[in-house]
Amino acid sequence: MYRLSIFVLQFLILIILLTFIFTNPFTISLDIENLKYSFSSNLFAVVFISFIFLLYLSLYLFFRSRLSLRKYFLKNKYNKIEKGYLHFVDAMIAVANKDNKTALKSHKKMISYLRDDPSLSLLLKSEVLKIEKKFPELNNVYEDMIKSKKTETLGYRGLMEQNLRNQDYHHAFLYGEKLFSINPNIEKLYDTLIFIAAKTKNWNQIILLSDKAFSNKLIGKNDLHENKSIGHFEIAKIKYDSDIKDALKHILKAVDLKKNFPPYIKLHLEIIANSNDKRNLKKLIKKYWNLNPSSLLRSIIIKILNENKLTDIKFINEVIKNNLNSEESKKLLIYFAIKNLNWDIAREYISGMVGANPSKDICNFMSDIELGENNDKQKSDAWIMRAENAKLENTWICRITNQPQEEWSSLSNSGNYNSLVWASPVMIIQNSN
Repeated sequence: MYRLSIFVLQFLILIILLTFIFTNPFTISLDIENLKYSFSSNLFAVVFISFIFLLYLSLYLFFRSRLSLRKYFLKNKYNKIEKGYLHFVDAMIAVANKDNKTALKSHKKMISYLRDDPSLSLLLKSEVLKIEKKFPELNNVYEDMIKSKKTETLGYRGLMEQNLRNQDYHHAFLYGEKLFSINPNIEKLYDTLIFIAAKTKNWNQIILLSDKAFSNKLIGKNDLHENKSIGHFEIAKIKYDSDIKDALKHILKAVDLKKNFPPYIKLHLEIIANSNDKRNLKKLIKKYWNLNPSSLLRSIIIKILNENKLTDIKFINEVIKNNLNSEESKKLLIYFAIKNLNWDIAREYISGMVGANPSKDICNFMSDIELGENNDKQKSDAWIMRAENAKLENTWICRITNQPQEEWSSLSNSGNYNSLVWASPVMIIQNSN
Protein backbone atom coordinates (compact mmCIF):
# COMPACT_ATOMS: atom_id res chain seq x y z
CA MET A 1 0.00 0.00 0.00
CA TYR A 2 2.83 2.36 0.86
CA ARG A 3 4.64 1.68 -2.45
CA LEU A 4 1.43 2.19 -4.44
CA SER A 5 0.86 5.54 -2.73
CA ILE A 6 4.39 6.68 -3.57
CA PHE A 7 3.96 5.57 -7.24
CA VAL A 8 0.63 7.46 -7.57
CA LEU A 9 2.17 10.57 -5.99
CA GLN A 10 5.15 10.46 -8.38
CA PHE A 11 2.83 9.93 -11.37
CA LEU A 12 0.66 12.93 -10.38
CA ILE A 13 3.75 15.13 -9.95
CA LEU A 14 4.93 14.06 -13.43
CA ILE A 15 1.50 14.82 -15.00
CA ILE A 16 1.39 18.23 -13.32
CA LEU A 17 4.93 19.01 -14.49
CA LEU A 18 4.20 17.97 -18.10
CA THR A 19 0.91 19.88 -18.11
CA PHE A 20 2.73 22.99 -16.90
CA ILE A 21 5.40 22.65 -19.58
CA PHE A 22 2.96 22.10 -22.43
CA THR A 23 0.59 24.92 -21.35
CA ASN A 24 3.45 27.37 -20.83
CA PRO A 25 5.76 26.88 -23.81
CA PHE A 26 8.98 28.85 -24.14
CA THR A 27 11.88 29.00 -26.57
CA ILE A 28 15.15 27.24 -25.84
CA SER A 29 18.26 28.67 -27.55
CA LEU A 30 21.64 27.05 -27.85
CA ASP A 31 24.85 28.68 -29.13
CA ILE A 32 27.23 26.13 -30.60
CA GLU A 33 30.36 27.84 -31.99
CA ASN A 34 29.06 30.39 -34.54
CA LEU A 35 25.68 28.74 -34.96
CA LYS A 36 22.56 29.44 -32.96
CA TYR A 37 19.80 26.86 -32.52
CA SER A 38 16.34 27.65 -31.23
CA PHE A 39 13.44 25.26 -30.56
CA SER A 40 10.29 25.10 -28.54
CA SER A 41 10.22 23.65 -25.02
CA ASN A 42 7.35 21.40 -26.12
CA LEU A 43 9.60 19.79 -28.73
CA PHE A 44 12.31 19.28 -26.13
CA ALA A 45 9.79 17.68 -23.78
CA VAL A 46 8.53 15.32 -26.49
CA VAL A 47 12.07 14.28 -27.47
CA PHE A 48 13.08 13.83 -23.83
CA ILE A 49 10.00 11.73 -23.01
CA SER A 50 10.53 9.65 -26.18
CA PHE A 51 14.15 9.03 -25.18
CA ILE A 52 13.14 7.93 -21.68
CA PHE A 53 10.46 5.64 -23.11
CA LEU A 54 12.88 4.05 -25.60
CA LEU A 55 15.48 3.61 -22.85
CA TYR A 56 12.90 1.94 -20.60
CA LEU A 57 11.72 -0.30 -23.46
CA SER A 58 15.31 -1.30 -24.31
CA LEU A 59 16.13 -2.12 -20.71
CA TYR A 60 12.90 -4.04 -20.30
CA LEU A 61 13.57 -6.15 -23.40
CA PHE A 62 17.22 -6.67 -22.34
CA PHE A 63 16.41 -7.91 -18.84
CA ARG A 64 13.48 -9.95 -20.10
CA SER A 65 15.64 -11.78 -22.63
CA ARG A 66 18.43 -12.18 -20.07
CA LEU A 67 15.99 -13.71 -17.60
CA SER A 68 14.71 -16.10 -20.28
CA LEU A 69 18.27 -17.16 -21.13
CA ARG A 70 19.05 -17.63 -17.46
CA LYS A 71 15.97 -19.77 -16.99
CA TYR A 72 16.99 -21.83 -19.97
CA PHE A 73 20.52 -22.43 -18.69
CA LEU A 74 19.29 -23.15 -15.16
CA LYS A 75 16.74 -25.64 -16.46
CA ASN A 76 19.42 -27.29 -18.55
CA LYS A 77 21.77 -27.38 -15.54
CA TYR A 78 19.14 -28.89 -13.24
CA ASN A 79 18.24 -31.48 -15.84
CA LYS A 80 21.90 -32.53 -15.94
CA ILE A 81 22.10 -32.64 -12.15
CA GLU A 82 18.91 -34.72 -11.99
CA LYS A 83 20.27 -37.17 -14.54
CA GLY A 84 23.58 -37.28 -12.66
CA TYR A 85 21.82 -38.11 -9.38
CA LEU A 86 19.76 -40.80 -11.10
CA HIS A 87 22.95 -42.43 -12.37
CA PHE A 88 24.45 -42.07 -8.87
CA VAL A 89 21.43 -43.90 -7.39
CA ASP A 90 21.76 -46.63 -10.04
CA ALA A 91 25.44 -46.99 -9.21
CA MET A 92 24.81 -47.21 -5.45
CA ILE A 93 22.15 -49.88 -6.00
CA ALA A 94 24.63 -51.78 -8.16
CA VAL A 95 27.25 -51.46 -5.40
CA ALA A 96 24.77 -52.84 -2.87
CA ASN A 97 24.14 -55.77 -5.21
CA LYS A 98 27.90 -56.17 -5.78
CA ASP A 99 27.37 -55.58 -9.49
CA ASN A 100 30.66 -53.79 -10.12
CA LYS A 101 30.26 -53.67 -13.90
CA THR A 102 26.99 -51.76 -13.72
CA ALA A 103 28.35 -49.59 -10.92
CA LEU A 104 31.35 -48.51 -12.99
CA LYS A 105 29.15 -47.86 -16.04
CA SER A 106 26.74 -45.70 -14.05
CA HIS A 107 29.70 -43.99 -12.40
CA LYS A 108 31.07 -42.86 -15.77
CA LYS A 109 27.65 -41.51 -16.82
CA MET A 110 27.29 -39.72 -13.52
CA ILE A 111 30.67 -37.99 -13.94
CA SER A 112 29.61 -36.66 -17.38
CA TYR A 113 26.64 -34.89 -15.78
CA LEU A 114 28.20 -33.88 -12.44
CA ARG A 115 31.61 -32.57 -13.48
CA ASP A 116 31.42 -29.66 -11.03
CA ASP A 117 30.72 -31.87 -7.97
CA PRO A 118 33.48 -34.49 -7.47
CA SER A 119 32.26 -35.38 -3.95
CA LEU A 120 29.64 -37.88 -5.15
CA SER A 121 32.15 -39.40 -7.54
CA LEU A 122 34.64 -39.90 -4.71
CA LEU A 123 31.96 -41.42 -2.49
CA LEU A 124 30.88 -43.84 -5.19
CA LYS A 125 34.46 -44.71 -6.10
CA SER A 126 35.25 -45.50 -2.46
CA GLU A 127 32.29 -47.89 -2.24
CA VAL A 128 33.33 -49.69 -5.44
CA LEU A 129 36.95 -50.01 -4.25
CA LYS A 130 35.76 -51.40 -0.91
CA ILE A 131 33.94 -54.21 -2.70
CA GLU A 132 36.92 -54.86 -4.97
CA LYS A 133 39.24 -54.73 -1.89
CA LYS A 134 41.63 -52.41 -3.68
CA PHE A 135 42.86 -50.82 -0.47
CA PRO A 136 45.84 -48.79 -1.80
CA GLU A 137 43.55 -47.10 -4.37
CA LEU A 138 40.93 -46.66 -1.65
CA ASN A 139 43.48 -44.81 0.50
CA ASN A 140 44.12 -42.39 -2.38
CA VAL A 141 40.39 -41.71 -2.68
CA TYR A 142 40.15 -40.98 1.05
CA GLU A 143 43.16 -38.64 0.77
CA ASP A 144 41.30 -36.75 -1.98
CA MET A 145 38.18 -36.63 0.19
CA ILE A 146 39.89 -34.83 3.06
CA LYS A 147 40.80 -31.98 0.68
CA SER A 148 37.15 -30.92 0.44
CA LYS A 149 34.92 -29.63 3.23
CA LYS A 150 32.02 -31.64 1.80
CA THR A 151 33.76 -34.99 2.11
CA GLU A 152 36.49 -34.49 4.73
CA THR A 153 34.58 -36.36 7.45
CA LEU A 154 34.12 -39.36 5.14
CA GLY A 155 37.79 -39.19 4.22
CA TYR A 156 39.08 -39.07 7.81
CA ARG A 157 36.71 -41.83 8.86
CA GLY A 158 37.79 -44.01 5.95
CA LEU A 159 41.48 -43.49 6.71
CA MET A 160 40.90 -44.24 10.39
CA GLU A 161 39.10 -47.50 9.54
CA GLN A 162 41.79 -48.46 7.01
CA ASN A 163 44.55 -48.04 9.58
CA LEU A 164 42.50 -49.91 12.19
CA ARG A 165 42.16 -52.78 9.72
CA ASN A 166 45.94 -52.77 9.30
CA GLN A 167 46.39 -52.51 13.11
CA ASP A 168 48.27 -49.26 12.64
CA TYR A 169 46.79 -47.74 15.79
CA HIS A 170 49.06 -44.70 15.79
CA HIS A 171 47.81 -43.35 12.44
CA ALA A 172 44.27 -44.56 13.16
CA PHE A 173 44.25 -42.38 16.27
CA LEU A 174 45.61 -39.33 14.40
CA TYR A 175 42.85 -39.51 11.79
CA GLY A 176 40.22 -40.33 14.41
CA GLU A 177 41.28 -37.41 16.60
CA LYS A 178 40.98 -35.05 13.60
CA LEU A 179 37.54 -36.47 12.85
CA PHE A 180 36.52 -36.00 16.49
CA SER A 181 37.53 -32.31 16.36
CA ILE A 182 35.37 -31.82 13.23
CA ASN A 183 32.32 -33.78 14.36
CA PRO A 184 32.42 -35.49 17.78
CA ASN A 185 28.81 -36.69 17.38
CA ILE A 186 29.65 -39.40 14.83
CA GLU A 187 28.23 -42.69 16.11
CA LYS A 188 30.70 -44.84 18.12
CA LEU A 189 33.61 -42.50 17.28
CA TYR A 190 34.33 -41.78 20.95
CA ASP A 191 34.29 -45.49 21.84
CA THR A 192 36.62 -46.25 18.92
CA LEU A 193 39.09 -43.55 19.97
CA ILE A 194 39.07 -44.75 23.58
CA PHE A 195 39.82 -48.28 22.37
CA ILE A 196 42.68 -47.04 20.15
CA ALA A 197 44.10 -44.90 22.97
CA ALA A 198 44.06 -47.92 25.28
CA LYS A 199 45.74 -50.07 22.62
CA THR A 200 48.50 -47.49 22.19
CA LYS A 201 48.68 -46.89 25.99
CA ASN A 202 47.87 -43.22 25.44
CA TRP A 203 46.18 -42.82 28.82
CA ASN A 204 46.34 -39.03 28.94
CA GLN A 205 44.30 -38.93 25.74
CA ILE A 206 41.62 -41.11 27.35
CA ILE A 207 41.27 -38.47 30.08
CA LEU A 208 41.18 -35.56 27.59
CA LEU A 209 38.79 -37.30 25.18
CA SER A 210 36.44 -38.18 28.03
CA ASP A 211 36.31 -34.55 29.16
CA LYS A 212 35.55 -33.42 25.60
CA ALA A 213 32.90 -36.11 25.14
CA PHE A 214 31.23 -35.12 28.41
CA SER A 215 31.25 -31.42 27.48
CA ASN A 216 29.59 -32.36 24.16
CA LYS A 217 27.01 -34.46 26.06
CA LEU A 218 28.13 -37.67 24.34
CA ILE A 219 28.58 -39.54 27.62
CA GLY A 220 27.11 -39.33 31.10
CA LYS A 221 28.92 -38.71 34.37
CA ASN A 222 29.27 -42.44 35.12
CA ASP A 223 31.09 -43.13 31.84
CA LEU A 224 33.21 -40.01 32.36
CA HIS A 225 34.33 -41.20 35.80
CA GLU A 226 34.83 -44.78 34.58
CA ASN A 227 37.13 -43.89 31.70
CA LYS A 228 39.03 -41.13 33.50
CA SER A 229 39.66 -43.42 36.46
CA ILE A 230 41.17 -46.01 34.11
CA GLY A 231 43.43 -43.32 32.62
CA HIS A 232 44.68 -42.24 36.04
CA PHE A 233 45.08 -45.88 37.19
CA GLU A 234 47.24 -46.77 34.20
CA ILE A 235 49.35 -43.62 34.57
CA ALA A 236 49.87 -44.50 38.25
CA LYS A 237 51.09 -47.97 37.21
CA ILE A 238 53.60 -46.42 34.80
CA LYS A 239 54.83 -43.89 37.38
CA TYR A 240 55.06 -46.54 40.15
CA ASP A 241 58.75 -47.35 39.55
CA SER A 242 59.97 -43.88 38.59
CA ASP A 243 57.95 -41.24 40.46
CA ILE A 244 56.17 -42.57 43.55
CA LYS A 245 54.63 -39.17 44.43
CA ASP A 246 53.14 -38.74 40.96
CA ALA A 247 51.91 -42.34 41.03
CA LEU A 248 50.18 -41.65 44.36
CA LYS A 249 48.55 -38.50 42.96
CA HIS A 250 47.07 -40.40 40.01
CA ILE A 251 45.88 -43.44 41.97
CA LEU A 252 44.11 -41.16 44.45
CA LYS A 253 42.26 -39.56 41.52
CA ALA A 254 41.32 -43.00 40.21
CA VAL A 255 40.04 -44.14 43.63
CA ASP A 256 38.06 -40.92 44.01
CA LEU A 257 36.43 -41.33 40.58
CA LYS A 258 35.55 -45.01 41.10
CA LYS A 259 35.24 -45.64 44.79
CA ASN A 260 35.74 -49.08 46.38
CA PHE A 261 37.06 -50.65 43.17
CA PRO A 262 39.45 -53.38 44.43
CA PRO A 263 42.07 -53.20 41.62
CA TYR A 264 42.54 -49.47 42.34
CA ILE A 265 42.68 -50.12 46.08
CA LYS A 266 45.31 -52.82 45.47
CA LEU A 267 47.59 -50.41 43.60
CA HIS A 268 47.03 -47.69 46.19
CA LEU A 269 48.06 -50.02 49.01
CA GLU A 270 51.07 -51.27 47.03
CA ILE A 271 52.26 -47.67 46.45
CA ILE A 272 51.92 -46.85 50.15
CA ALA A 273 53.70 -50.09 51.10
CA ASN A 274 56.50 -49.29 48.64
CA SER A 275 57.00 -45.90 50.31
CA ASN A 276 57.60 -47.71 53.65
CA ASP A 277 54.79 -45.84 55.36
CA LYS A 278 53.43 -48.70 57.52
CA ARG A 279 51.39 -46.43 59.73
CA ASN A 280 49.45 -45.05 56.78
CA LEU A 281 49.25 -48.53 55.25
CA LYS A 282 47.53 -49.91 58.37
CA LYS A 283 45.15 -46.97 58.41
CA LEU A 284 44.18 -47.48 54.77
CA ILE A 285 43.69 -51.24 55.17
CA LYS A 286 41.24 -50.58 58.01
CA LYS A 287 39.50 -47.84 56.02
CA TYR A 288 39.01 -49.88 52.84
CA TRP A 289 37.90 -53.01 54.68
CA ASN A 290 35.42 -51.01 56.72
CA LEU A 291 33.91 -49.46 53.57
CA ASN A 292 33.25 -52.59 51.54
CA PRO A 293 34.50 -56.04 52.64
CA SER A 294 34.40 -58.53 49.75
CA SER A 295 36.05 -61.74 48.60
CA LEU A 296 38.14 -59.85 46.03
CA LEU A 297 39.27 -57.24 48.54
CA ARG A 298 40.03 -60.03 51.04
CA SER A 299 42.45 -61.70 48.61
CA ILE A 300 44.12 -58.31 47.98
CA ILE A 301 44.44 -57.45 51.68
CA ILE A 302 45.78 -60.93 52.52
CA LYS A 303 48.55 -60.46 49.95
CA ILE A 304 49.42 -56.96 51.23
CA LEU A 305 49.43 -58.08 54.87
CA ASN A 306 51.65 -61.09 54.15
CA GLU A 307 54.12 -59.06 52.09
CA ASN A 308 54.39 -56.40 54.80
CA LYS A 309 54.43 -58.79 57.79
CA LEU A 310 51.22 -57.42 59.29
CA THR A 311 49.78 -60.83 60.12
CA ASP A 312 49.38 -60.42 63.88
CA ILE A 313 45.92 -61.55 65.08
CA LYS A 314 45.59 -58.40 67.18
CA PHE A 315 45.89 -56.20 64.09
CA ILE A 316 43.50 -58.43 62.10
CA ASN A 317 40.91 -57.95 64.85
CA GLU A 318 41.40 -54.20 64.54
CA VAL A 319 40.80 -54.43 60.77
CA ILE A 320 37.50 -56.32 61.09
CA LYS A 321 36.13 -54.83 64.32
CA ASN A 322 33.47 -52.66 62.59
CA ASN A 323 32.03 -55.54 60.53
CA LEU A 324 32.98 -58.60 62.57
CA ASN A 325 29.77 -60.46 61.74
CA SER A 326 30.21 -60.27 57.95
CA GLU A 327 31.18 -63.53 56.25
CA GLU A 328 34.24 -61.99 54.59
CA SER A 329 35.53 -60.59 57.91
CA LYS A 330 35.22 -64.04 59.47
CA LYS A 331 37.09 -65.60 56.55
CA LEU A 332 39.86 -63.02 56.88
CA LEU A 333 40.21 -63.78 60.58
CA ILE A 334 40.11 -67.56 60.00
CA TYR A 335 42.88 -67.31 57.38
CA PHE A 336 45.24 -65.48 59.74
CA ALA A 337 44.24 -67.63 62.72
CA ILE A 338 45.38 -70.67 60.70
CA LYS A 339 48.54 -68.83 59.65
CA ASN A 340 49.30 -68.04 63.30
CA LEU A 341 48.40 -71.63 64.36
CA ASN A 342 45.61 -70.24 66.55
CA TRP A 343 43.27 -73.22 66.16
CA ASP A 344 40.79 -72.11 68.81
CA ILE A 345 39.95 -68.89 66.97
CA ALA A 346 39.89 -70.72 63.62
CA ARG A 347 37.47 -73.37 65.00
CA GLU A 348 35.31 -70.76 66.73
CA TYR A 349 34.67 -68.66 63.65
CA ILE A 350 34.38 -71.46 61.10
CA SER A 351 31.92 -73.52 63.11
CA GLY A 352 28.80 -71.80 61.80
CA MET A 353 30.05 -71.49 58.21
CA VAL A 354 30.46 -75.11 57.08
CA GLY A 355 26.85 -76.10 56.37
CA ALA A 356 25.71 -78.68 53.83
CA ASN A 357 27.40 -77.08 50.82
CA PRO A 358 30.49 -75.23 52.03
CA SER A 359 32.34 -72.93 49.67
CA LYS A 360 35.76 -73.72 48.28
CA ASP A 361 37.36 -71.32 50.79
CA ILE A 362 35.71 -73.04 53.76
CA CYS A 363 36.74 -76.49 52.51
CA ASN A 364 40.35 -75.35 52.18
CA PHE A 365 40.26 -73.78 55.64
CA MET A 366 38.92 -77.05 57.13
CA SER A 367 41.63 -79.00 55.33
CA ASP A 368 44.31 -76.74 56.84
CA ILE A 369 42.74 -76.95 60.32
CA GLU A 370 42.50 -80.77 60.31
CA LEU A 371 46.06 -81.12 59.14
CA GLY A 372 47.54 -78.37 61.29
CA GLU A 373 45.67 -78.95 64.53
CA ASN A 374 45.18 -82.74 64.49
CA ASN A 375 47.68 -83.85 61.82
CA ASP A 376 44.76 -85.81 60.31
CA LYS A 377 45.79 -86.18 56.67
CA GLN A 378 42.82 -88.36 55.80
CA LYS A 379 40.29 -85.74 56.91
CA SER A 380 42.42 -83.01 55.33
CA ASP A 381 42.42 -84.82 51.96
CA ALA A 382 38.67 -85.37 52.22
CA TRP A 383 38.16 -81.61 52.58
CA ILE A 384 40.44 -81.01 49.60
CA MET A 385 38.25 -83.31 47.51
CA ARG A 386 35.15 -81.41 48.66
CA ALA A 387 36.88 -78.18 47.68
CA GLU A 388 37.39 -79.49 44.16
CA ASN A 389 33.65 -80.20 43.85
CA ALA A 390 32.54 -76.97 45.55
CA LYS A 391 30.92 -74.08 43.77
CA LEU A 392 33.39 -72.20 41.58
CA GLU A 393 34.70 -68.95 43.04
CA ASN A 394 34.29 -65.63 41.22
CA THR A 395 37.03 -64.50 38.89
CA TRP A 396 37.57 -61.79 36.28
CA ILE A 397 35.75 -62.68 33.04
CA CYS A 398 35.69 -60.82 29.74
CA ARG A 399 32.03 -60.12 29.02
CA ILE A 400 32.75 -60.16 25.27
CA THR A 401 34.77 -63.38 24.90
CA ASN A 402 33.88 -65.08 28.23
CA GLN A 403 37.58 -65.72 28.79
CA PRO A 404 38.64 -65.70 32.50
CA GLN A 405 41.79 -64.15 33.93
CA GLU A 406 43.23 -63.78 37.41
CA GLU A 407 44.08 -60.07 37.48
CA TRP A 408 41.95 -57.12 36.38
CA SER A 409 43.36 -55.00 33.55
CA SER A 410 41.91 -52.17 31.49
CA LEU A 411 42.56 -54.26 28.38
CA SER A 412 41.56 -57.88 28.81
CA ASN A 413 43.86 -60.70 27.68
CA SER A 414 41.63 -61.00 24.62
CA GLY A 415 42.30 -57.32 23.78
CA ASN A 416 38.96 -55.74 24.74
CA TYR A 417 38.81 -52.42 26.58
CA ASN A 418 37.21 -52.33 30.05
CA SER A 419 35.40 -55.61 29.43
CA LEU A 420 36.23 -57.53 32.63
CA VAL A 421 33.54 -58.31 35.20
CA TRP A 422 33.83 -60.07 38.55
CA ALA A 423 31.64 -63.14 38.11
CA SER A 424 31.43 -66.90 38.43
CA PRO A 425 33.07 -69.00 35.68
CA VAL A 426 29.72 -70.79 35.43
CA MET A 427 28.62 -68.05 33.06
CA ILE A 428 31.26 -69.28 30.57
CA ILE A 429 29.67 -72.73 30.49
CA GLN A 430 26.15 -71.34 30.24
CA ASN A 431 27.00 -68.89 27.44
CA SER A 432 28.98 -71.48 25.50
CA ASN A 433 25.95 -73.78 25.53
